[in-house]
Amino acid sequence: MMLKLYEKYHTSRKYTLIGLFKEIKKQFNPKRVLYPGCYVHITPSLVFSDVTYIDSFRDTDKFFKDLKVIEYINKNKEYKKKSKIKFYHQDYYDKIPEEFESFDCIISLYSGFIGQAVKRYLKKGGILVCNDSHGDASMASIDSDYELIAIFDKKSDENYIVSDDNLKDYLISKKKIKKKELKKLGKGLIYTKSPTGYIFKKK
Repeated sequence: MMLKLYEKYHTSRKYTLIGLFKEIKKQFNPKRVLYPGCYVHITPSLVFSDVTYIDSFRDTDKFFKDLKVIEYINKNKEYKKKSKIKFYHQDYYDKIPEEFESFDCIISLYSGFIGQAVKRYLKKGGILVCNDSHGDASMASIDSDYELIAIFDKKSDENYIVSDDNLKDYLISKKKIKKKELKKLGKGLIYTKSPTGYIFKKK
């Protein structure tokens, strides 16, 4: 029953992002992935063998405990090793029982300033994969701890292009803004050129 939520919000809409995660694995091969604000988006576990999820929304704890969900992941995963899945039913701003700088990748999609909230768990050299729906890419662009290393564009759910070409052409805004102002604004800035999303490296 709970698995229908994933079908409703992702597979039926052809919005699983499977193509993006495959390309991330191909180019960066992160070993441990952290996904705050995930809701029921379990696609990362089909590509990466070790994913930790965080969400405080109702029924997400039931979703991740559902054996049908685990069975689906095991049946559809694209790797041979055993899948490792953790879920924390809480606000992602609160501390989780994980070591600082222990993750290779953070996923931030449509859920606020995740790159700031959980930055301490990302290794130096680790990547932040984000869009700018709620301003997380804008925030990372003015954070000295992050460096833009690639952008990604969606061609289809199965096909994403990840590129580091002409990065100087991105994140160009007419408006200068500080972190405090951007946090209050709660959304991304308007840029002259906007890809589907961005990939930053933690310095």
